Amino acid sequence: MSLRTLKLVLAVVIVGFIMSAAYIAVLIVERQDVLKHVARYNTPWHAAQAVHEFTRLEQRLSAYAAPGINVTKDEVLLRYDIVVSRSNLLSMGEFREFLQSAPQWYDVVMEFQKVVHDIQPYIENLEEPGAAIEALKRLEPLGIKLAGLAAAANHYGGQRAEQDQSELLRLHWMFSSLAAGLIVFGMFLLALLGWHNRLLEKAHTELRLYADNFENISVKLEKTNKALSSAYEELQLRNEALQAQEHELRTQNERFDAALNNMSHGLCMVDGSERIIVFNARFAELFGIDTTVQPGVTLSCLVAQAEAQHCRGAEPLREVLTEQQEIMSRRQQFAFIHEQPDGQTFAISHQPMSDGGWVATYDDITERRQAESQIAYMAHHDALTDLANRVLFRQQMEHALEETERQRLKMAVLCLDLDRFKDVNDSLGHETGDSLLKLVAERLRSCIRQQDVVARLGGDEFAILQLAIDDQQDCAALALRIVDAISMPYDLDGQEIVIGTSIGITVASEGNLSPDQLLKQADLALYRAKADGRGTFRFFEQEMDAELQARRSLEIDLRKALANREFELFFQPQVNVRANEIGGYEALLRWRHPERGMVSPGDFIPIAEDIGLISSLGDWVLEQACMTATAWPKTIKVAVNLSPVQFRNKTLVQSVSRALARSGLAPDRLELEVTESVLLQDNELTIATLHQLRRMGVRIAMDDFGTGYSSLSYLRSFPFDKIKIDQTFVRELSSRADCLAIVRSIAGLGASLGMSTVAEGVETEDQFLQITAAGCTEVQGFYFGQPRPASELTHTLAAARRKAEVA
Repeated sequence: MSLRTLKLVLAVVIVGFIMSAAYIAVLIVERQDVLKHVARYNTPWHAAQAVHEFTRLEQRLSAYAAPGINVTKDEVLLRYDIVVSRSNLLSMGEFREFLQSAPQWYDVVMEFQKVVHDIQPYIENLEEPGAAIEALKRLEPLGIKLAGLAAAANHYGGQRAEQDQSELLRLHWMFSSLAAGLIVFGMFLLALLGWHNRLLEKAHTELRLYADNFENISVKLEKTNKALSSAYEELQLRNEALQAQEHELRTQNERFDAALNNMSHGLCMVDGSERIIVFNARFAELFGIDTTVQPGVTLSCLVAQAEAQHCRGAEPLREVLTEQQEIMSRRQQFAFIHEQPDGQTFAISHQPMSDGGWVATYDDITERRQAESQIAYMAHHDALTDLANRVLFRQQMEHALEETERQRLKMAVLCLDLDRFKDVNDSLGHETGDSLLKLVAERLRSCIRQQDVVARLGGDEFAILQLAIDDQQDCAALALRIVDAISMPYDLDGQEIVIGTSIGITVASEGNLSPDQLLKQADLALYRAKADGRGTFRFFEQEMDAELQARRSLEIDLRKALANREFELFFQPQVNVRANEIGGYEALLRWRHPERGMVSPGDFIPIAEDIGLISSLGDWVLEQACMTATAWPKTIKVAVNLSPVQFRNKTLVQSVSRALARSGLAPDRLELEVTESVLLQDNELTIATLHQLRRMGVRIAMDDFGTGYSSLSYLRSFPFDKIKIDQTFVRELSSRADCLAIVRSIAGLGASLGMSTVAEGVETEDQFLQITAAGCTEVQGFYFGQPRPASELTHTLAAARRKAEVA
């Protein structure tokens, strides 16, 4: 038998094993199904139980109908429920299979279920006479039929059991036959494996003999190859030596050419007779000469040929070579810079050689020189305005101070920043702000002399160095020119913009001050100019430094005051004129400093706005005012002033909503007072914020009405709930008739627009009577009481006046 035939037989045997195993698995599954049928077959039991429960129901009904037998209705009902359950089971599960095989009994089951359903009313009403007897009559015909059903079910069950036993026996014999077949197959397989092993041993022996023969032949071939290889190796060594020499020479030439022609510098090598040995492509490119010029040409011929061809670099090349020859006699290494009238610049590095010749490198550094100049310029000038920057300005100040000390001259430093520039930048965008800064820089240049220096220090801050002045009048004249020039309207993309500037000036007549000290003094003067109303200038005075130190000390204490709970709220009553009662209070912030005592709001509120503390402080005032007002009578409101900074932060609506939610105060009991400066900064956004607050139910009042130039236009853009007449008009009611006319006009305007009017600063009875006659609806001032803590409020006008008289 061949090996291939043996493998085929083995494959057949293995396939037989697999198929037998698979069929055995199928037989096992069938056997389990049959066993499952045998285990769960209970058709006769269901039929017997149904007959049994039917009989017990008849017995209970008979006993209930017979006198003297103690059977309750509940017992009958229990048996009835069991019979109903049994009748339902006869049409379900395996019993249904029996009914499908014997249709005549299906009618009996349906009749049984119908009769059971029909006697339900009699069962439920057994206490009625004759109900039990009637139920028995209806049940009586079913007894014999149900007995027949049970007998038929029992017979059917026996047949099924006999069939299942026969099937189990058949499966048993098939399983046994397959097992015997597998045993025979296994023995046959063992025999085949033995035969296969013998064939493998025979093949292994033959392969060993072949291997011995091949080994002998290989030994003979190896001896022959050694003789041939020795001769070949000698020839190969000679050939490799020649190739290596050729390759090394070619590589060196290629490297030299690559290095020479890829240099960023031009290179030229000349022998002792001034004949060119070699020059690279960069040298030819720099001076525009012909690259086909052969080595051996003299330098003078090279220049003459370039001039004849009108090369653009002929003249620079002649000048450079002439300059080289002038210093060549020293026979030393040197380097120099050659610059053409048109700005083209060459850097030359010259190296003499031992045979009298030389080698030089040439580099065009024109762009580098220009870049260095540009970098140096940018390092000292502002990129946006092209003015001097802080670094250059400081250098100019140092130089000017030296000249001032040497020549006994005077100089001045002017620091200025732009008023309302931030509003323009925030509302119109940074691009508009940058364009505005460029125009401002041009106007500043037009205001100064050629010898003066103007610089942009950063943002909207500028500085001017005014040299060789006689006295302060020269500085004042320059400052006035700048204020007038900067305040002129600007036209940017068809939009007119108006800003201003504030200027601080310091004059230096001696050289004992440093640039930093001068800038600091000018900054202090600038701060004073801004504090005095902006759009003006101030000279530095010595007491300004002390004021700055005091302000910084106050600023440090202010940053810690909120965390240390040093703030508290005072409340000033607002009196309703018609009702002659207190209608609300204005919340006023007070700072009780542990060392300074009570600090005026006019001292710390501007600082809080400058250092960015006003938003958190305003949120605290809102929450505290709302919390305090919840303890007052529900008819009394609380008014809170809002800072323009709170509107810029764009979180005002959330702050008001949070304060109302935490305190539980009704929104209509909160009044928010805004000034015209709030509406100036970003009119559309501010009006939208005010409308959001109005939708929440909060009341909005315009404070200090009449002091701004556009107060009436704001009344048209937003329907305020209240107008507060500025106290400057109230104080001069008795002395100036125009003040009374203004108050009457505002009161009439408020009445026509449906707005209440409040007169602030009422301090005397005469003022109160005039305000009442003018038509104001509410008044506020010391006449009714000074601001007091919440614990001292009385909420009645009579008590408030008594306290005011005592105070």
